[in-house]
Amino acid sequence: MQRTRVGNHLRGISEEGSAFVISILILFVLSVLGMALMLTTTTEKDIAINHRWGEQAFFNADAALEYGKNVLGDYLLRDGDFELVLPPPRGDALVADSSVPWGEARPEPSCDPSNPGCRDYQYFVDHCPPGAPGPCVRVYIGRVLVRTDDTQAMYDFRQPGGAVAGDVDGDGSADLDGTVTLWVRRPVVGTRDYGYSDVGDALHDRVILTAEGTAPGAMGAGAGRAVSLRRLEMVVRRPSSGIEGDRYRSGPRSSDSGSRQGGYDEVRSTGVGPTP
Repeated sequence: MQRTRVGNHLRGISEEGSAFVISILILFVLSVLGMALMLTTTTEKDIAINHRWGEQAFFNADAALEYGKNVLGDYLLRDGDFELVLPPPRGDALVADSSVPWGEARPEPSCDPSNPGCRDYQYFVDHCPPGAPGPCVRVYIGRVLVRTDDTQAMYDFRQPGGAVAGDVDGDGSADLDGTVTLWVRRPVVGTRDYGYSDVGDALHDRVILTAEGTAPGAMGAGAGRAVSLRRLEMVVRRPSSGIEGDRYRSGPRSSDSGSRQGGYDEVRSTGVGPTP
């Protein structure tokens, strides 16, 4: 209790309760700092987990690419080309309206990707060159890669019978911690698939191989919740006398041009199997 003089009188000024108010303010500030620290810690943890699962999905897709190359090598050794694994080549576009994509229908009447266990031609992208007089080109992710024993190189959580997650080679045991799916398709040259020929035999010496990998526990793409997913793509070709890594062009080109490229239209090119 303090006393102060007002005129000839002393008046008491009570300071009771000020310590309580100060304590409440300090507790409030500490609570806010604690919640901010907890939120930051939780966010950093989520970022680390997402990064980990993203890296796992990437490595799953990378491993699947290597396995897919082996499968394509089996076809090459058995048949000499990739005809039996590739979809049939599509010819020139027959539509005049440039807003209508060529190849709007799936390249072949295989299976409907909305049905359980089917992922053929599940995804596509339309390439519409600005100012081009021709139609847009619809490029599908392709047909699911089928091994030489007629089994699909994929895992899909919708498959009947309960497929084993991460089973790459189809032996019933998990090879990877996560899921994988492999697709094959033909490169697109202008408004026709590479290999199409209306005057002779079609070519079947190039494959675009696409691998999809997901993180552990994701149950595959399309499971109804967000998943860590990565897709990698490469071009696999039958070795020839050309320079490995040359960029493919639709016109004739000398095999000894000496020009060496690091990719095939922005994707890697690799050869498998013996030189014919």
